[in-house]
Amino acid sequence: MATRIVLDAKLDTAAVEGLRQSLLENTGKDVTLDGSSVEQMGGLCLELILSARHLWADEDKSISIESPSPKLVDDLGRFGLTASDFEGRAA
Repeated sequence: MATRIVLDAKLDTAAVEGLRQSLLENTGKDVTLDGSSVEQMGGLCLELILSARHLWADEDKSISIESPSPKLVDDLGRFGLTASDFEGRAA
């Protein structure tokens, strides 16, 4: 069973350290990020999630996004991504 992390509503520069800490605490586990309350996804938090996804894949673990809010879907789209890009393991 994957560990569930609820993402903050505002994933801006101020949220990076908290997200980093949450991810570090769950290193070595499959992780599901609950995106249902996200109102803003900034580039630094996205970069952190993408980096963690590749590190997890090296350990044969996954990071996925579940229940992305409409705003999260829009923000991911601005970066050329979709929530389904986070399904399964990174290549």
